[in-house]
Amino acid sequence: MVDATEQALKRSRSNENNSSSSQTPKKARHISANKIVEPPTQPGKVFVFGTGDTGQLGLGDEMLERKRPMPLKVLDSEKIVDVVCGGMHSIAITEDGKLWSWGCNDQRALGRSGEEYEPNKVENMDHVKVVKVACCDSVTMALTDEGQLYCWGTYRSAEGALGFSRKKAIQETPAIFEPFQKYVIADIAAGTDHCLALTRDGRVFVWGNGQQFQLGRRIMERHLINGLRPEALNLKNIRLIGTGSYHSFAVAEDNTLYVWGLNNFQQCGLANEDNEPAENIITKPTPIRALQGKGTIKSVQGGEHHSLVLMEDGSVYAFGRADSNQLGLPEETLQKVQIREEGADASAYKKAVGRPTRIPNLEKVVEIATGTNHSVALTESGKAYTWGFGECYALGNGSSDDEPVPAELTGQKLEGHKVIRVSAGAQHSMILAVPQNE
Repeated sequence: MVDATEQALKRSRSNENNSSSSQTPKKARHISANKIVEPPTQPGKVFVFGTGDTGQLGLGDEMLERKRPMPLKVLDSEKIVDVVCGGMHSIAITEDGKLWSWGCNDQRALGRSGEEYEPNKVENMDHVKVVKVACCDSVTMALTDEGQLYCWGTYRSAEGALGFSRKKAIQETPAIFEPFQKYVIADIAAGTDHCLALTRDGRVFVWGNGQQFQLGRRIMERHLINGLRPEALNLKNIRLIGTGSYHSFAVAEDNTLYVWGLNNFQQCGLANEDNEPAENIITKPTPIRALQGKGTIKSVQGGEHHSLVLMEDGSVYAFGRADSNQLGLPEETLQKVQIREEGADASAYKKAVGRPTRIPNLEKVVEIATGTNHSVALTESGKAYTWGFGECYALGNGSSDDEPVPAELTGQKLEGHKVIRVSAGAQHSMILAVPQNE
């Protein structure tokens, strides 16, 4: 009996081949094929900051925290074009598509053996060019320029280890992800313990831990391992994907933003016009109506319980948990847009915003990144801004204080540089920067 996922992949593969055939009239193509995501091209210097007690800063086992951006000099000669934070590990991508990793390797998320507190090359990837990396807590995915997907590590559930697949507990080193072995993937995204893959013909496949419905389908508790098999969602014409820790996003060609998964702090942005909250679990992809007419969506990212949406015009909308300033909204704005609870326990409800709300005084943003409880934004002028939970120094503001609204990232080591890439993890952040004159 042929696996249902394999059948779906074959159907999608056939659709893609048919749509690209020179024999097919243009009017028969109902969507434009998604292009494989292109990597950044400008190399820069890696800066790290935050807490690195599992090696995620890459500065050795004697430098476990940095309150301000600190250059990772060991990578200065490697022409790094992108940096990606996992929960407690880090990845850097070189100009020629090779990977360096460092940090926690308990579940083999580094894709290699050896020293964890300093960067080293990922194994088994010398024959391919990686264009994008997405990191769960203990899983790493790498997308190549040919649309192949490599994965390694393992997934976890609320009860502990879940496994990498039905047949393998841990994938020790990078390997082609078998369910997509004969298929072209255009983009990837990763939550805490779940993954999304976007196909060239606009379909979204999801897999991993599904206990909070972040897979958009019901997974029986006694059969959680079934979530490790990718399945396609009932969505079409998707051009963009994103994830939070336990929730997921997909943006269609008509700019509709769909969301599903955990919504206990209204991180799915589905509260009604009276700011009354939606259900705590969104079981299937549901449109966020409040964003319609706000502009074209460029990127969507989520933390543990908060979400950010970046528009093409450079504006940023935030929603979800706000009790650690994760949303970057000033207090006067929060007072107006906080969700409203009814009943005796209403006053005890945690601070949250249930509808997408524009972050004021944050303009011309070109990239966003969300950590567990903090956020980073990059503007077209090369300035980075951080806000949210500060206890782990992941804001790079020199203290453990929270930042209530976006504050420019500065530091002695960063002087004379402009930022070109940003990323955020659970307790640390990374940026890529170049001299101002470049």
